[in-house]
Amino acid sequence: FDPTGELIPPEARNATYQRVLQYQTLDSLNTDYDSMELALEKRYSDRWSGRVAYTLARARDVASGAATGGAVTVGKRFSNDLNPREDYARTNFDNRHAVALGFNALPWRGLGAGAVFRYYSGYPINETIGADINGDRDNFDRPVRGVHDLATPILSPVDRNGRAIRNGIDGEKQVLLDLRFQYIFDMPRSQTIGFFWEIYNATNQINYQNPTGNRQSSQFMIPVVAGDMRTMQLGLRYTF
Repeated sequence: FDPTGELIPPEARNATYQRVLQYQTLDSLNTDYDSMELALEKRYSDRWSGRVAYTLARARDVASGAATGGAVTVGKRFSNDLNPREDYARTNFDNRHAVALGFNALPWRGLGAGAVFRYYSGYPINETIGADINGDRDNFDRPVRGVHDLATPILSPVDRNGRAIRNGIDGEKQVLLDLRFQYIFDMPRSQTIGFFWEIYNATNQINYQNPTGNRQSSQFMIPVVAGDMRTMQLGLRYTF
């Protein structure tokens, strides 16, 4: 793979390597993102304001990586080194639907109320075998129809080679409603005292985090982690 000695220096060419990762910038490794964003806003008048927003998004790549120093690097191998595009599928951060609603109202004197509602359809789950089947020293190998589904069916759609597509399982959705109530008393010389009550996840919705897609795990596709349940706080503020 390195006949001219450009990748491995001469003093290291006799070393025995477990694997060599070569980082390249290629068109076939590009990430594609498209979205449609809609919003309707009611500016503050008649003692209230509000906004609703919706985003329909689609993000695809061959290997989601981590940003390091302004560049994105990926420490995994592809299913086919000669054709990385075979791994082209949903990114780790692909969230198809996002809805956000918010309003703020001052219905009477110093009484105020507000709410923020958010819905996310969730990030995808990558179904993996859980073992280094192809010997490339990573555990990102995906199951193949007729080979790895004799005991457990493959949950992901499969590509033309019968291999589970990357990030092929829909993840857990997230639903959150936060509320805020306040009352502010005006005092002489522009002083105020405010009482605040804030409620997070007011509906006490169980928002599970994505389960593991490792088929060898005893917790395969079983949600075991959830976000915060309903919490609230009281506040007192004096301004002068």
